[in-house]
Amino acid sequence: MDVLAKSLSSLHRVTAKSCGYCCQHLTHYSSTTPTPTLTPTHACPTTSHSLPPTPAPSPTRRINRRTELDFHELRTLQGAGDIALIDVRCSQELENYGDIPGSLKIPLCQIKTALQLSEEDWIRLYNTDKPELQDRNLVFYARGPNASSAAVEIAHRLGFKRSRHYTGGWEDYCRNTGQPLKKTQDENGFGNYYSNFDQYFL
Repeated sequence: MDVLAKSLSSLHRVTAKSCGYCCQHLTHYSSTTPTPTLTPTHACPTTSHSLPPTPAPSPTRRINRRTELDFHELRTLQGAGDIALIDVRCSQELENYGDIPGSLKIPLCQIKTALQLSEEDWIRLYNTDKPELQDRNLVFYARGPNASSAAVEIAHRLGFKRSRHYTGGWEDYCRNTGQPLKKTQDENGFGNYYSNFDQYFL
């Protein structure tokens, strides 16, 4: 009993001068193993021991400028008015989510057919000039990178070799601009419905 009392007294004196890391491990090892195993060194007022290794930060993904662009480049092109921006999400998704101003709505399943249209048919359908084959500012986007990446592959096969996609898509655009990801009830059409109801029936 005297030996145990002396050990506990020594432990109290050590932990009083030690950091939180020391206290935690000394208390743990006093009740489990007589000899703690310690790894890279951590300085402490009474002893030296090691801390768990700090996990390395994950590397930031680099943009492939040949086929991709980020939010800042998108805004630069928008500011210059020099961009053909195409939203490739389906119509059902667009009913609930907003869109980037100035973008054409061409679902991914129609991209191949649309890009094969003549200049006249394109203008008739979309009321704007058709992008040129060498146009670097033909940009696709969706909610994220998957559908827009597929659109770029289709465009490249059809000769639009310099077309790119906005990898962040609608979600990244909302994060950077502060816009809501989903439309409000009024934007979904309910506001217009009730407004028309009031106009004609009340």
